[in-house]
Amino acid sequence: MIHGRKGTGVLLVLGLAVMLGGCDPTPAAVDAASGDTRAAVHVMEVRIGAREERLRFPGTVRAKERVTPAFLHAGVLRERLVERGQRVEKGDPLALLHNPALPPALAIAGGQVKELDAHLVRLGRDVERARTLRGRNLIAEEELDRLVSEQEATAQAREQAVARRADAQAQVEEMTLKAPFDAAVTDLYVEPGDFVSAGQPVLALSGINGLEIEVRVPAMLGERLSAGMPVDIMPTLHETRFTGRIDTVGRADSALAPVIVSLDTDADAYLAPGESVQVHLAVPAAESLQVPLSSVLDPGGHAPYVLTLSEDDVVRRVPVVPGRLVDDWVAVAATLTPRDRVVTAGQGRLEEGDRVRVLP
Repeated sequence: MIHGRKGTGVLLVLGLAVMLGGCDPTPAAVDAASGDTRAAVHVMEVRIGAREERLRFPGTVRAKERVTPAFLHAGVLRERLVERGQRVEKGDPLALLHNPALPPALAIAGGQVKELDAHLVRLGRDVERARTLRGRNLIAEEELDRLVSEQEATAQAREQAVARRADAQAQVEEMTLKAPFDAAVTDLYVEPGDFVSAGQPVLALSGINGLEIEVRVPAMLGERLSAGMPVDIMPTLHETRFTGRIDTVGRADSALAPVIVSLDTDADAYLAPGESVQVHLAVPAAESLQVPLSSVLDPGGHAPYVLTLSEDDVVRRVPVVPGRLVDDWVAVAATLTPRDRVVTAGQGRLEEGDRVRVLP
């Protein structure tokens, strides 16, 4: 029995020895065996960032043609001929204005034109008669000249009267508000019987032919945008992607600049005025240094830094100012150059001046 127990113990020891002999040695064991006590680290090289950055801003779809029609003269809204949501065609009447001073002015101007027409007819007969008499030497030349001058002055007065009549006619026609293009009525501001000032919006129209997107961006960014730059549009209500181009970049009010984007494709069947979208811009950017995010130590503190390696693998601490993060790479302002090596793993116990071993 004693010999059996000893035999079993020997076998167990040999089995463990075989198992341990078949396992790979740990890095520490290798270091100990080779005498290399340097800390092992992973590194990556500093790179130059892309020359453009991708930005995303919320935008709102709207009709390309929009207007809030108004009367050119004050008066009382006599009748509104449309309702909210109604579609109208170019030239359709929208509303009627009552202004008691405009029709009489047209009547007066028309009466003046008729009176001058009759006077010109009489003067024409008088001039012809005077020419006949002058040919017979029965009247003086001065009398004929007087009649001709009066005829010319009356003709000029008639032209002025015709212009006044046309102006009065236009003012009377402007008492009927008409649609300037095919559109839908989106809002109503005045009810029949209300007094309307000159230039006061009566309703709102939104065109039905073509859409655009309005985006507001920071003023500093607006200076880097220009007409014709391509954009991607992602609606928030569905996954269809559209492309477009910047149409205009407006002047910034306070801190934001309006940017108008026109769609390259026919998106009328998918988008509607008032819908929210996300507009992706590829904005030209100045070249910048980038390091892996994992190499930045104390990124949220007051003194972030990275650890770089010299040619002989000596650690150096370099302060950085982190910037924009793109795909696990962060732009930094630092005294680094492209292809400098920064430590991305194994920084835990490293101090400046330590010599390390770089793992492949």
